[in-house]
Amino acid sequence: MSEVLSQPELKCRIEEVFDRSFIDLIALAPRNPHVRALILKLAGRMPGPECETFEQVKHWVETTCQRKARPAGGCRPATDVGLTITVGFAEMEYGSARYSVRRTGQDQYQLSADDLIDIVRDRLPEGINGIVEAVASDIDDNAWSLCEPAMEDDGDYNYSDHDCSDTDDSETSYNREEIREAVLAFLRSRHPDLLAEL
Repeated sequence: MSEVLSQPELKCRIEEVFDRSFIDLIALAPRNPHVRALILKLAGRMPGPECETFEQVKHWVETTCQRKARPAGGCRPATDVGLTITVGFAEMEYGSARYSVRRTGQDQYQLSADDLIDIVRDRLPEGINGIVEAVASDIDDNAWSLCEPAMEDDGDYNYSDHDCSDTDDSETSYNREEIREAVLAFLRSRHPDLLAEL
């Protein structure tokens, strides 16, 4: 009697787990220990020694790995929102396999009404520009810890032989004019008395 062997169910496509440039690298060197270490870092698991060819690694990925999770995003919501600013996030990741890749994303940064009023009162003598700079400083200090942007690769993996480190370059970007308009709109609707003092 012949047995019918069922093929493992595919959980994803390899393109849903890895960047195209990294897939090309796997194809070039599927047994390279640095490549395998990077697979472990990106997928959370490593193919066994029986996976020697690209097709074997590809089959292993598609039957055992999950497609990249996309965070739902969203800053911690403030109970009483004073303003909401769109913040762009960018970082450069450096890995032990001597690679770098830039990632970017966006999220909404919220400042509570109470915190915004504190800033306005503190910086009122400096005018609207001083208030805008104080809000910008608050974003710089807190956006990375309070927001959860869905970071996407913004370029190819760079496998040049640069020095590796445990640090990465991270930055935020936002529109100061958007901050200015949001502050003025908040003051017009909630505190016209403070607006009159600007």
